[in-house]
Amino acid sequence: MTGRKRRHVIPLRLTENELKHLNRLAAQSGLSREKLLRALIMGETIRPRPCTHHEDLLRKVSGLCNNANQVAHRANSTGVAGQESVDKMIRISQEIWKEVKNQW
Repeated sequence: MTGRKRRHVIPLRLTENELKHLNRLAAQSGLSREKLLRALIMGETIRPRPCTHHEDLLRKVSGLCNNANQVAHRANSTGVAGQESVDKMIRISQEIWKEVKNQW
């Protein structure tokens, strides 16, 4: 790519309150002010950046769900869901619930 795609500059004057509000939105979203304004202009929904514990929680839940999926796959392949498999699924679901309850 040669040159910049964005060649148009629009000067924008803001009051102190407008600037504070823009800075607050940018900080909450994790976007730069420029990216935030472009997103708003394009009609995108701006969401707050997830808290740091969300990433950790999602990783843990993903791991637990993978374990549950492996147990279910084994039960499907053998045609039997033994009590050990059922107990493991219950334990995994309890761990997921505990993580979500503690983190949220």
